[in-house]
Amino acid sequence: MGESGTISELTSNTLEKLSGAPLAIVDFWAPWCGPCRRLAPIFDEVAAEMTAKYGGRVAFLKANVDNEQALAEKHGIMTIPTLIAFSKGEPVDRRAGGTKADLVRWIDKMALDLGLA
Repeated sequence: MGESGTISELTSNTLEKLSGAPLAIVDFWAPWCGPCRRLAPIFDEVAAEMTAKYGGRVAFLKANVDNEQALAEKHGIMTIPTLIAFSKGEPVDRRAGGTKADLVRWIDKMALDLGLA
């Protein structure tokens, strides 16, 4: 999938992107997954809005579970789409998809809890 605007691709070779960000939101997805395809434009919109709001303090990444099976296994991905929030490389919360409003609230709460807001 490559880099698209504010969203980077997460692979086992780019894990440093997680440790470098105060807050990183990772969408674990697969191209054949219907719910993943429905979440994709929502995730893109939220990423654009939250990047504008928080600048470089919040990173948005996607990990294709078909290509990154070891990464998905390491983080216990059993269903997709799964979103995991990382702070300085450590997972701090997770959720399975959601509406745009749900995701904005979730990210705003974590940003506040982490002192980014």
